[in-house]
Amino acid sequence: MIHASRNPEISILAARLDDLHAIMLLEQSGFPADEQWSERSWRGELLAENGTILLARAQHPVGVISIKTLGELADLHRVVVEPRSRRRGIGADLVRAGLGVREVILDVAYRNEPAIALYQQLGFEQLSARQNYYGPGQHALILKLYELQTWPNRLARTTEEV
Repeated sequence: MIHASRNPEISILAARLDDLHAIMLLEQSGFPADEQWSERSWRGELLAENGTILLARAQHPVGVISIKTLGELADLHRVVVEPRSRRRGIGADLVRAGLGVREVILDVAYRNEPAIALYQQLGFEQLSARQNYYGPGQHALILKLYELQTWPNRLARTTEEV
Protein backbone atom coordinates (compact mmCIF):
# COMPACT_ATOMS: atom_id res chain seq x y z
CA MET A 1 0.00 0.00 0.00
CA ILE A 2 1.31 3.43 -0.96
CA HIS A 3 0.65 6.26 1.50
CA ALA A 4 0.11 9.87 0.49
CA SER A 5 2.91 12.38 0.88
CA ARG A 6 2.70 16.13 0.40
CA ASN A 7 5.96 15.77 -1.54
CA PRO A 8 5.08 14.47 -5.02
CA GLU A 9 8.56 12.99 -5.49
CA ILE A 10 8.24 10.92 -2.29
CA SER A 11 6.43 7.59 -1.97
CA ILE A 12 5.79 5.98 1.41
CA LEU A 13 5.61 2.19 1.40
CA ALA A 14 5.70 -0.61 3.95
CA ALA A 15 9.29 -1.64 4.63
CA ARG A 16 10.39 -5.23 4.14
CA LEU A 17 13.21 -7.21 5.67
CA ASP A 18 15.29 -6.69 2.53
CA ASP A 19 15.10 -2.92 3.23
CA LEU A 20 17.21 -3.42 6.37
CA HIS A 21 20.44 -2.22 4.73
CA ALA A 22 18.78 1.01 3.55
CA ILE A 23 17.24 1.52 7.01
CA MET A 24 20.66 1.12 8.61
CA LEU A 25 22.13 3.74 6.27
CA LEU A 26 19.35 6.13 7.34
CA GLU A 27 19.97 5.31 11.01
CA GLN A 28 23.70 5.94 10.67
CA SER A 29 23.20 9.27 8.90
CA GLY A 30 20.37 10.37 11.18
CA PHE A 31 21.79 9.84 14.68
CA PRO A 32 25.14 10.12 16.47
CA ALA A 33 26.82 6.74 16.96
CA ASP A 34 25.89 6.50 20.65
CA GLU A 35 22.19 7.01 19.86
CA GLN A 36 21.88 4.66 16.88
CA TRP A 37 19.74 1.57 16.91
CA SER A 38 21.55 -1.64 16.02
CA GLU A 39 20.78 -3.80 13.01
CA ARG A 40 19.39 -6.37 15.44
CA SER A 41 16.97 -3.76 16.87
CA TRP A 42 15.73 -2.76 13.42
CA ARG A 43 15.39 -6.41 12.39
CA GLY A 44 13.24 -6.92 15.50
CA GLU A 45 11.07 -3.95 14.52
CA LEU A 46 10.61 -5.34 11.01
CA LEU A 47 9.60 -8.77 12.33
CA ALA A 48 7.46 -7.60 15.27
CA GLU A 49 3.74 -8.27 15.47
CA ASN A 50 1.52 -5.17 15.53
CA GLY A 51 4.36 -3.17 14.06
CA THR A 52 4.29 -0.77 11.16
CA ILE A 53 7.54 0.17 9.47
CA LEU A 54 7.21 2.63 6.60
CA LEU A 55 9.96 3.80 4.29
CA ALA A 56 9.86 7.13 2.46
CA ARG A 57 11.55 6.89 -0.91
CA ALA A 58 12.51 9.40 -3.56
CA GLN A 59 15.17 8.02 -5.87
CA HIS A 60 16.55 6.38 -2.73
CA PRO A 61 15.24 5.90 0.84
CA VAL A 62 15.04 9.27 2.63
CA GLY A 63 13.16 8.38 5.83
CA VAL A 64 11.74 5.59 7.96
CA ILE A 65 9.24 5.30 10.81
CA SER A 66 8.56 2.47 13.25
CA ILE A 67 5.23 2.33 15.11
CA LYS A 68 3.76 -0.39 17.32
CA THR A 69 -0.03 -0.43 17.61
CA LEU A 70 -1.80 -1.68 20.72
CA GLY A 71 -5.58 -1.36 20.26
CA GLU A 72 -6.34 2.32 19.77
CA LEU A 73 -2.91 3.44 21.04
CA ALA A 74 0.21 3.73 18.91
CA ASP A 75 3.72 3.79 20.35
CA LEU A 76 5.94 5.67 17.93
CA HIS A 77 9.32 3.99 18.30
CA ARG A 78 11.50 5.82 15.80
CA VAL A 79 11.46 8.39 12.99
CA VAL A 80 14.60 8.95 10.94
CA VAL A 81 14.96 11.36 8.02
CA GLU A 82 18.30 11.67 6.27
CA PRO A 83 19.89 15.03 7.11
CA ARG A 84 19.84 16.46 3.57
CA SER A 85 16.09 15.73 3.24
CA ARG A 86 15.02 17.36 6.50
CA ARG A 87 12.71 20.39 6.74
CA ARG A 88 10.66 19.17 3.75
CA GLY A 89 7.78 17.61 5.70
CA ILE A 90 8.96 14.01 5.25
CA GLY A 91 8.91 13.30 8.99
CA ALA A 92 5.36 14.66 9.26
CA ASP A 93 4.32 12.62 6.20
CA LEU A 94 5.73 9.47 7.80
CA VAL A 95 3.92 10.13 11.08
CA ARG A 96 0.65 10.84 9.28
CA ALA A 97 0.98 7.71 7.11
CA GLY A 98 1.64 5.51 10.13
CA LEU A 99 -1.38 6.53 12.17
CA GLY A 100 -4.68 4.72 12.27
CA VAL A 101 -5.39 4.94 15.98
CA ARG A 102 -6.89 7.37 18.51
CA GLU A 103 -3.82 8.18 20.63
CA VAL A 104 -0.07 8.13 20.07
CA ILE A 105 2.73 8.02 22.62
CA LEU A 106 6.48 8.38 22.02
CA ASP A 107 9.75 9.11 23.73
CA VAL A 108 12.33 11.55 22.45
CA ALA A 109 15.74 12.58 23.74
CA TYR A 110 15.33 15.83 25.66
CA ARG A 111 18.15 17.41 23.65
CA ASN A 112 16.71 16.44 20.23
CA GLU A 113 15.26 19.89 19.60
CA PRO A 114 14.31 19.37 15.91
CA ALA A 115 12.27 16.25 16.74
CA ILE A 116 10.62 17.90 19.74
CA ALA A 117 9.68 20.91 17.58
CA LEU A 118 8.16 18.61 14.93
CA TYR A 119 6.13 16.68 17.49
CA GLN A 120 4.91 19.87 19.19
CA GLN A 121 3.83 21.27 15.81
CA LEU A 122 1.85 18.08 15.28
CA GLY A 123 0.08 18.58 18.63
CA PHE A 124 2.02 16.25 20.92
CA GLU A 125 2.15 17.29 24.57
CA GLN A 126 4.63 16.31 27.26
CA LEU A 127 3.24 13.52 29.43
CA SER A 128 6.30 12.87 31.61
CA ALA A 129 10.06 12.34 31.49
CA ARG A 130 12.34 9.35 31.97
CA GLN A 131 15.69 9.92 33.64
CA ASN A 132 18.70 8.24 32.03
CA TYR A 133 16.43 6.50 29.49
CA TYR A 134 19.06 6.57 26.73
CA GLY A 135 21.97 6.08 29.15
CA PRO A 136 23.56 8.04 31.99
CA GLY A 137 22.56 11.71 31.72
CA GLN A 138 20.55 11.08 28.53
CA HIS A 139 16.97 11.74 29.54
CA ALA A 140 13.81 11.25 27.48
CA LEU A 141 10.60 13.23 27.25
CA ILE A 142 7.42 11.17 26.94
CA LEU A 143 5.02 12.88 24.54
CA LYS A 144 1.41 12.02 23.77
CA LEU A 145 -1.05 13.08 21.10
CA TYR A 146 -4.50 12.92 22.65
CA GLU A 147 -7.01 14.25 20.14
CA LEU A 148 -6.21 12.29 17.01
CA GLN A 149 -9.67 12.98 15.55
CA THR A 150 -8.70 16.66 15.06
CA TRP A 151 -5.20 15.81 13.95
CA PRO A 152 -5.67 15.98 10.14
CA ASN A 153 -6.85 19.59 10.40
CA ARG A 154 -3.99 20.45 12.75
CA LEU A 155 -1.51 18.80 10.36
CA ALA A 156 -2.84 20.80 7.42
CA ARG A 157 -2.26 24.05 9.34
CA THR A 158 1.16 22.94 10.56
CA THR A 159 2.53 21.82 7.21
CA GLU A 160 1.43 25.07 5.59
CA GLU A 161 3.47 26.96 8.18
CA VAL A 162 6.62 24.81 7.88
